[in-house]
Amino acid sequence: MKKRAIVVLLSAVVSFSAVADDFYDYPAPDDNAGKFYAGLDMASASYGGSFYPSTTGLRVAGGYNFTSELAIEAGYVMLSSSSNNCNYGCGYGGGYGYYGGGGYYGYPYAQPMASYSFNVSSLQLAAVATLPVSDAISLSAKFGMARNSMSYDSTDNNGNNLPTISGSTSNRMFGVGAQYNVGGGFVVRAQYEDLGNLVPGVGMRMISLGGVYNF
Repeated sequence: MKKRAIVVLLSAVVSFSAVADDFYDYPAPDDNAGKFYAGLDMASASYGGSFYPSTTGLRVAGGYNFTSELAIEAGYVMLSSSSNNCNYGCGYGGGYGYYGGGGYYGYPYAQPMASYSFNVSSLQLAAVATLPVSDAISLSAKFGMARNSMSYDSTDNNGNNLPTISGSTSNRMFGVGAQYNVGGGFVVRAQYEDLGNLVPGVGMRMISLGGVYNF
């Protein structure tokens, strides 16, 4: 009886070890541990607590996989939005103030804007942790720092330049995402990221869809 119990116990231990090895060696057929990677994402960002319009653009990224579950990534995102048909109160100064006589005045009237150009960039460095769900699908969490910069230029209906708004700030960033391992080093990913403040009091949030290649 004791011998039978020992055999059953040893069989259970061996079986559990095999299952654990399969999990921790994820993804077994295409393990990217110890590899560098390059990525490209299509991105869209919004700016809470402000009149700034949403922006779209691209992010280029590069990273290194320490293991299948932990990587470090650096990225640079370029975003922009513009309008050439922007009349009266389309955003600058929150739609308040009056522009005239070559200057901007703080009167409670909408200013006659003709167009604007809003450009944003963000330089990012973050650690990325990955949790496998299956051999191909995984979830991720990202935490790091971002340096966000912006400029907002506009003109009135007479072609006069309105004052430029610009600024930058450095703050923490975090995000969550999901990945699909296509194989051959290719991974498709979708992410949501909180990049902290664009400028003081203006929060920046970004969603992206893209992919990386491990080499």
